[in-house]
Amino acid sequence: MYQYSLGMYEKAMPDEMPLEKKMETAKECGFDHVEFCVDLNDERAKRLQWTQEERAYWRNLSSGMGVPFTTFSLSLLRKNPFGVLDEKRNQEAFRVLEEGCRLASDLGSRILLINGYDVYEEPSTPETTARFYENLPRVADIGARYGMVIGIENSDRPFCATVLDAVKMCKKAPSPFLRVYGDVGNETNACSGDADQTAAGLLKGEGYVTSLHLKDSLPGEFRLKDYGRGHVDFAKCIEAAKKLHVHIFTAEIFCDTSRDYVAYAKYVSEFLRSFF
Repeated sequence: MYQYSLGMYEKAMPDEMPLEKKMETAKECGFDHVEFCVDLNDERAKRLQWTQEERAYWRNLSSGMGVPFTTFSLSLLRKNPFGVLDEKRNQEAFRVLEEGCRLASDLGSRILLINGYDVYEEPSTPETTARFYENLPRVADIGARYGMVIGIENSDRPFCATVLDAVKMCKKAPSPFLRVYGDVGNETNACSGDADQTAAGLLKGEGYVTSLHLKDSLPGEFRLKDYGRGHVDFAKCIEAAKKLHVHIFTAEIFCDTSRDYVAYAKYVSEFLRSFF
């Protein structure tokens, strides 16, 4: 039997739900871990300033509950991606990354996700691309100092749309601590919904893919809320993941408070597990 861990993205639950309740809900819904998130939400961003006592509390609680923070999404970096040309913003990106790695390490996380963006709210240019690649060795070094694997996620932008794009980035800064956190929904969109091409694209990450986001998508729609109604072929994607020896997966669910989000999270857990 293929051994794997299936996690729930923290944002599958409402922002106002206490973290402890999110963890309890994840376990009740059949998930093995929670993907912890530090993003543009003010309260989640403040987690970078948690005291050592707070960090120890959450690590011990997650261990005691059997719901580890195996993966850690540092999407706060969208505010200052590593391709921005302004030097102050560049240094802020490194500060956030270092604090993120420190917190992830303290919480017992294994993989820290960064989005594959050179810039986010401005045009990508040859200059921003060059700055991103220039910064990658330092990104890898920060991960190495904390023993934290940094996974570049193939994103919703042409700059890093596929797993292969992320692999090429890793090769620019060779390090065992710079790897790929793949996203099957984004890969499928980059492959225009072609299931065989998507699976082949995932396999191009051999030796680099540490983990995968499992989500559905449609052309131009990267955050489809309804699993099973998009064009992602989960059976073929998970079969490719097995060939890659990937064992860590996260259901990237985005909360929809207009429905029973707990029941939906449970449905997603059962839906995805059916493909293993």
